[in-house]
Order: sequence, then structure tokens, then C-alpha cells
Amino acid sequence: MHVTDLAINKSLGMQLAPEGVGHILDLPESPLLLNHVGTVHAGVQFSLAEAASGEFLLRQLGESQNQVFAVLRTSSVKFRKPAHGALQALARFADGNVESLSAELTSRGRALTTVLVEVADAQGVVTMTGRFDWFLQRQPPAA
Repeated sequence: MHVTDLAINKSLGMQLAPEGVGHILDLPESPLLLNHVGTVHAGVQFSLAEAASGEFLLRQLGESQNQVFAVLRTSSVKFRKPAHGALQALARFADGNVESLSAELTSRGRALTTVLVEVADAQGVVTMTGRFDWFLQRQPPAA
């Protein structure tokens, strides 16, 4: 599964970025995504960033993603510049890596992890940054 399969993300027009481009999600330009001043709405940017953090986790978990329940616990964002046109989002772990996350899930059955996200426009201007704290819990294998 990808976050782009979720109805809300489909309705906003989110797309997986092509492999090797350095970011994780694309959001094409659309007049439906604009606010009252003609820039991309803050809620749309937040949705893109949250989806990118989730997609990043799914990719990091790989085949074990079906055995892990993940839910967003907290987030904080900062809007840096007005967003115009198509957007892209990139994500990374705040600290640690997938090996330390997997080890904690194996030993404790649960973990907290933080994903940092940047949203940028087509010119590379960073319009928003965010911190997304996820709670993960290993699920028992299906019988």
C-alpha cells in the first residue's frame, strides 16, 4: 500500500514521485488547492507533508509494514514562504535509522519515531517544514 491509495490523498491529487528524484511525493498544481490569496492552502501543504512522512515510514519498513500498526501521535509545522504551483515533499528520520527502529520494534513491540519533512515548490523554494512523531506497534502474525 502507498499513501496515495487513500481517498483523501487521491482527491488532493497526490502522486508518488519517480524513483531517484530525491523527494517522495508530488502534488500537481490545481486551482482547487488554493486559498483566498491565491497560494496553496496551508491545510493542503500539511496533508502533503503528513502523507510524505507516512509514505517514508512505509518504505523504511518494507515488507514488515503489514505487521506494524502506525499512527501519527504529534506534529508541528512551520510555514516558511507562500507556496505556488506544483509541490514536492521529501522526508527523513530526525535521528536514528530503520535498523534502530526495527530493533526497538522487535525488542519492545512498539516504538516512537520522528520523521522530518520539507515541502518545496517547483523552483525548490521550501514553503513548509514539519516534524511528525509516529507511534508504531508490532502486530501479531495473522492466524
